[in-house]
Amino acid sequence: MRLPTLFGLIVVVAAAACAEGEKDYVVPSLVLDGGRRDGATFEAGGGDDAGPGDDAASDAAPDAPKLPDASDGSVPFVPPTVDGVVNAGEYGVHTNGMNQQVSDVGTTTWYMTWDDAKLYIAVTNAAVAEALVLYVDTAPLAVSNGGTNADGTLAGYTYDGTSVTLPIRADFALYAKSTYNEGRKADGAGSFGAPTVSVATFAGTGTTREIAIPWTAISAGGRPAKFSFTGYLTSSTAFVYGEMPPANPGNAVLAAAAPFTSYYKVDNATPGTGTKPFSTPLP
Repeated sequence: MRLPTLFGLIVVVAAAACAEGEKDYVVPSLVLDGGRRDGATFEAGGGDDAGPGDDAASDAAPDAPKLPDASDGSVPFVPPTVDGVVNAGEYGVHTNGMNQQVSDVGTTTWYMTWDDAKLYIAVTNAAVAEALVLYVDTAPLAVSNGGTNADGTLAGYTYDGTSVTLPIRADFALYAKSTYNEGRKADGAGSFGAPTVSVATFAGTGTTREIAIPWTAISAGGRPAKFSFTGYLTSSTAFVYGEMPPANPGNAVLAAAAPFTSYYKVDNATPGTGTKPFSTPLP
């Protein structure tokens, strides 16, 4: 084969590589000018030898995959560190209606995010010795309080003298303060079963708490595809505050079975890129 013909073959192969996109093509061993070039690699859009303006290191290794834009604080996802300190952006977007929500009195603030393993919650400006109560519905119904007890319970558990009627069919209840935490699952009969003590990881510093709950403690199936939730904080004498959503009753001593009518719904629980926890208060 003559040398011009050989170069023509290389040009054709290289052109095919460009047409195919960012792929590498290996040309079998060729003899050029009496020397041997084994398995020469030709990159579409570039050569395999460094030249003026080329980066030899980038030619030697494939380009790293481009990560999605992380400007919204959600991608790439780094789980919070449960140490009792809420750092800037730690839970995602610290804007009301996103990964953060301030209560109606404008002091107590909730934060939330999750990964495939755990649900993470933080609350600031609330006494860590007073309890956070959270209810989660892991299989929301079209009518949030429809269905039957087999779908979850509408009756909140009595904690520190307070119980609420729920706007969702809760499958799980969390009670968490600095000295104790427990989780309970709906019993299928309109109430909750026995507690699982120390179900969550808890850290508190000053008036800030951080909590991590394994999804497997909330639902046997692990992280749900969607979920709904509501919650509040309570003193030992039934003074409820920091209620979520803020439309629910609070900043007062509540009687037993106080009606909660509002909740948050997460239609897409994909970590990092799904529905923001505080973006959809209902009704």
